Amino acid sequence: MDYWKTFFLKRERGNHPVPSCVGNSPTIHESNHPFSPGFTLLEIVVALVVLIIALSIAFQALSATIRGWRRGTEVAESIQHGDFAMEHLVGALRSTVYFNDAKKSYGFQLEKNGSTYPADRISWVTASPAFMPMASPFQHGSHRITLFIDQTDDGEDGLFASARPQLADEEDYEAEEWLVSRGIQGLECRIYNAEEELWEEEYETSNSVPDRIEISLYAAPADEDDDAVVFTRILEIPVAASVKERLSNPTIVKKNQQR
Repeated sequence: MDYWKTFFLKRERGNHPVPSCVGNSPTIHESNHPFSPGFTLLEIVVALVVLIIALSIAFQALSATIRGWRRGTEVAESIQHGDFAMEHLVGALRSTVYFNDAKKSYGFQLEKNGSTYPADRISWVTASPAFMPMASPFQHGSHRITLFIDQTDDGEDGLFASARPQLADEEDYEAEEWLVSRGIQGLECRIYNAEEELWEEEYETSNSVPDRIEISLYAAPADEDDDAVVFTRILEIPVAASVKERLSNPTIVKKNQQR
């Protein structure tokens, strides 16, 4: 009786004990709270804010990784374009053909131009098939090749080439032009003056071939705010030794003259 009396007294005071009977020995488990508490609105808002911040940080890290990967790919493509164009250009220059004739058909030509990057125009006679399309009749034999910078279909600068027979006049022969590389947006050529021991921007000799030249190709940067990737080579033209001898037949240079 004392147990039930105590139970009803506590019930009247607002406590709600939960009776539990095991056999004939009932026990009381009391709780200080009328119900189990859940998440408050403030706790839910704080959790959402923390989650949003974490997702934002993760997204920024992922975006930076993707930008870095794209930038690396674009730089690699620029290097590939530069290496391809430079190797072909060096091969064509080293295969320069020259002999003295009254029409000055075999002279090296340089025209200076430029806008954002140097855009020189160079022309010479070569026996190399470099830059020639597969179906071109100039794949075999000597021809005059011209390299220059011009606008592509999308309005960007690119490296172009054209070719014609070495004895054909530029005004009489309509040479076909084709795009060599979209990645090359600048071309610069300088001529070495051995007497003055300096590099010159101009080449005024119309019926000759320079001994040594410096060629620079400007590859498009991965970002517009970055500088162009510049590929520079200094090379000697083997056939230039024959210019001093004023050969009147197709040039053959001795091995000791090439060294």
